[in-house]
Amino acid sequence: MIKKSNPSILIIDDEIIVAKTLTAVLQEKGFDVRSTSFGKQGIEWLDEGFDLVLLDLKLPDIEGIDVLKIIKRRYPFVAVIVMTAFASLQTAVAIMREGAYSYIIKPFDVEELLDSIAKATEIMRKENDKDKLLTNLSLFYQISREMEGIIELKGISSMAADYLREISKIDVCAILIRVKSKSEFWFSALSGANTNTADLAHKSFTLDKKMYERLIKEKNALLIPELKIKLDILEYFPLKVPKSLFVFPLTTSSKVVGLAMFVGAQHLTLNEDILETITTISNEVAVCIDNANRYLKLKDNYFETVKALVKTIEDKDEFNKGYSEAVSGLAVIIAKKMHLTEDEVECIRIAGFLHDIGQIAINDNILCKKGKLSAEEFFQIKTHSLASANIIQNMDEEKKLAPIILYHHERYDGSGYPEGLRGERIPIGARILAVCDAYRAIISHRPYRRGLNASDAIKELDRCSGQQFDPKVVRVFLEAFNSGQIL
Repeated sequence: MIKKSNPSILIIDDEIIVAKTLTAVLQEKGFDVRSTSFGKQGIEWLDEGFDLVLLDLKLPDIEGIDVLKIIKRRYPFVAVIVMTAFASLQTAVAIMREGAYSYIIKPFDVEELLDSIAKATEIMRKENDKDKLLTNLSLFYQISREMEGIIELKGISSMAADYLREISKIDVCAILIRVKSKSEFWFSALSGANTNTADLAHKSFTLDKKMYERLIKEKNALLIPELKIKLDILEYFPLKVPKSLFVFPLTTSSKVVGLAMFVGAQHLTLNEDILETITTISNEVAVCIDNANRYLKLKDNYFETVKALVKTIEDKDEFNKGYSEAVSGLAVIIAKKMHLTEDEVECIRIAGFLHDIGQIAINDNILCKKGKLSAEEFFQIKTHSLASANIIQNMDEEKKLAPIILYHHERYDGSGYPEGLRGERIPIGARILAVCDAYRAIISHRPYRRGLNASDAIKELDRCSGQQFDPKVVRVFLEAFNSGQIL
C-alpha cells in the first residue's frame, strides 16, 4: 500500500487536563496526536516524526524555551506553536527569535488554536515540499552526472540498483532489462545481497498475463505488501523468506525498457515521498537504458559490417580463409585458462577476429608477394596494426579492444612494433594474441612456403619464449596443446 501521512502533533504540556482536552479535540479533527508532560521525553519522541509541536513554556524538567531551541536545531521543518499563561512582549520576541511559528496565550480559544495549527502545518508543508524538491533535484543531478557517458547496460543497471535500494530502504533491488518488445526480461544487476550478479547473467523471467497487463500495457507499478504465495521470480532473490514485492516499470515516453524489482524481508509500506523519488530516478534510468540499447544495436551492426569486411579480405586469398576466426578461437581458450574475467575474454575474442582488418589498407601485391619483402614493403605491412585499431575505434567505447589489436606485434623483449613495448607493459590480451597469431601463422600455408605441422610450431613457440613471447602465455598454450584443447 502507498501510505499517505496524516498531520501528526506532539503536545508537550505539564497540565494534564489541557493535554487531554487538546488531544481529544485534535484527534476528532483527524490529527495523529501524542502528549507528554516532560520536555526531555518530548524531544526523544520527535525522532518518530511529527509535523507540529504544541509546547508549553513551563515544564517540570527543562525550560520550554530550551526545548524550542533543541527542536529547531535538530528538526528545522517541525512547526512549533508555544502555549503560555505568562505572555509578555519580551517573551514573544524571544520565542519568535528562536523559530516558533506563533504563540497562544492560555486560556485560549480552540478555534483560534485550530486556525493557527492549520496555517502552521500549511507553511511547514510548503517548506518541506521545497526541501524535498531540492533533495530530489540534487539526487537527480548526481545520478545524471554519474550516468553521463555510461553506455554499457551493466554499469547503468548496477548504479541504478544501488541508488534505488538505498532510497527505498528495501532489502534487495534488481534491475531487469526487457528483451526487445516481449514480456521476457533478463537480470542485469542485483543490489543488497551476496549473490554474484554473473550467476544471474543468463537468467530470464517471463511475466504472466496479469503482470504483463499491469506493468507493460498500463505502465503501472505493482505492490504486494504481504506475499501469500511464493512467486517464480523470487527464486532468484537470496532472501530465505521474502515477505513483500514491489515492481516498478522503467518507462520512456513510449515504452517499457526494464523493471526495477524490490523484494523485502518484511511487510512493505511505501510513502508518497519515496515513491516520488523512485519515479524521478527511474525515469532517468529508463532513458539511459534505452540509449544503451540503441548504442548496442548500432555497435552490433557496425561489428557485423566489420566482420563482413574481414571475410571479404580473407576470401581474396585462399591461404587466409578463416584465419582470423581461428586465431580468435585459440585466444579465447588461452584467456580462459589464464582465468581472465568474462569481459576480458570477450574483448580478446573480438580483437582476435579483427586484429588484421587493417590489411585492407595494404596493397594486395605486397600481401601476396611470394618473395622477400623490401624494407619499404615491410614498413607498409607494419602499419596494419595501427590501421586495424583505427577502424574498430567506433565500436570500442571503453578503449579495451584497440590496445590488444595495436600491440599484438610487440615482442616480450621490447624489439617489436609499433612502440617497442617490453614485458608486462604489453597488454595481456596482446601478449595472448601474439602467441596464438604466431602459432596459426606457422601452421598455415602461404604462397611462399608450406605450413609446418603442429608439433614443430609448438617447438618454435617454446624456442621464442621469453624473447618474442610472454613465457607465461607460452606455458599455458603448451598445456592446452598437450591436453588436446588445441589441435
